[in-house]
Amino acid sequence: MRGLFDTSVVLGPPSPALPDESAISVISVAEIKLGVLVASNALERASRLARLIEVERVYSPLPVDDDVATAYATIVAAERERGRRPRAMDALIAATAKANDLTLYTRDEGLAGIQLVRVELVR
Repeated sequence: MRGLFDTSVVLGPPSPALPDESAISVISVAEIKLGVLVASNALERASRLARLIEVERVYSPLPVDDDVATAYATIVAAERERGRRPRAMDALIAATAKANDLTLYTRDEGLAGIQLVRVELVR
């Protein structure tokens, strides 16, 4: 694996800037499942469910384990020292990348600003 895709990359359009070998966090799967459940109508729910099924077919998500928990605490503490308050789900995805020594690929500029993690902003 060369990179970890955050949810914005998983759900976004393909990009030539993305590596061929990639992984996702179980946190992204949780965010996608939530999106299915809160869809505003049946057509949108069906579209989101189809995307979830595809994601689950393609990826074996990396878990949140003790190494990720340690990385999460380190990242959040460092960001708070900088006066930032990263969203918990974003920090867990970043921690998954850090704990697995992967570059994090994101379209989220706020997430791209997290230090202690190698991040590539995808346009």
